Amino acid sequence: MTDPSAEAPGMQMNPEGERDTEKDRHFVTALARGLDILRAFRPGEGPLNNQVLSARTGLPRSTVSRLTSTLTRLGYLTQRGERGAYEPTTAVVALGYTVLANNRLRSLARPMMAELARDADLAVAMGSRDDLAMIYVEICQGRGNLALYLDIGSRLPLALTSMGRAYMAALDEAERLPLLDAIRREADPADWPRIARGIEQAFEDYATAGFCLSAGDWQRDVFAVGVPLRDKPNGRLAALNAGGPRYRVDLDWLRNEIAPRLVALARNVEGMCGWR
Repeated sequence: MTDPSAEAPGMQMNPEGERDTEKDRHFVTALARGLDILRAFRPGEGPLNNQVLSARTGLPRSTVSRLTSTLTRLGYLTQRGERGAYEPTTAVVALGYTVLANNRLRSLARPMMAELARDADLAVAMGSRDDLAMIYVEICQGRGNLALYLDIGSRLPLALTSMGRAYMAALDEAERLPLLDAIRREADPADWPRIARGIEQAFEDYATAGFCLSAGDWQRDVFAVGVPLRDKPNGRLAALNAGGPRYRVDLDWLRNEIAPRLVALARNVEGMCGWR
């Protein structure tokens, strides 16, 4: 497999895969660091203290302390408990909701996603990329208890999930190669050959059939299929997935029945974007 990159949308990367900001006089480092603090929080984790935030962002603890104090004064963080841990406030939710409300891929796809989720009794989701992860921006659950405890805002690794692989498969080579290299550098060297094989197989599947699979690669007991979704007029790329627990999801059924429906759903949404 060709050694595998693109940073978050709008962020340039140097040959080493790092943010190339030193030569950009328009880049405000303090703002970037404050946003790094907000990005460090994860759904379901609860409050984080400055020590954890420092380790997670790579910023000095003194810098983190100033940033969390500023973000608290601005209303984006609040302190919880005696240890001075922080968590985001609803002010952050308001920022995120603006993104969701303005995402026409999400609004157009949701009724069709809900129909597929009901018919197939699967979880059907849409995600957008954030660094080396996909973030759920919509999810529709099937009729039964799928034992998939994911919601809007959940993070899924690009390299191991059908959604992430589908997103990467739709990139052109100039965008894909630095992204894959960044994934390789983040991975455990001993685990990279397995990860690379899964990505390569997904790219082959996409080239021949238009979808990517993940059969227990991320969560051992979850099978899923992924398809890229592009709003061409706006240049926005996202991805869809459909999946469920392996005791209820047969791979042949997923490949032969669900994948074609998910591909058709994506093409329908893309067609609707063309005339809106």
